[in-house]
Amino acid sequence: MQSAGDAIRPYLKALVLLELEKLRDQEIDTKPELLLHRAGIDMPEIAEMLGKKYAAVAKTISRAKGGTARERVQKIMSPPTTE
Repeated sequence: MQSAGDAIRPYLKALVLLELEKLRDQEIDTKPELLLHRAGIDMPEIAEMLGKKYAAVAKTISRAKGGTARERVQKIMSPPTTE
């Protein structure tokens, strides 16, 4: 027997995809991958929803977070530049 969560899952996905289409139409610069990740959806599912490869989704999310762990540490340890 299917649980209530499993039964509603396709409808929730459809709602999320409709909202993403609205964002695209409004030309908002936020990446849908990041929005979905922040909503708690895991990367394999994001890739499936958007019709992208897992590696592409992971790269987009990594870049949005500020790069690799090493790059984030470098940003923290580097003195701010004054222009």
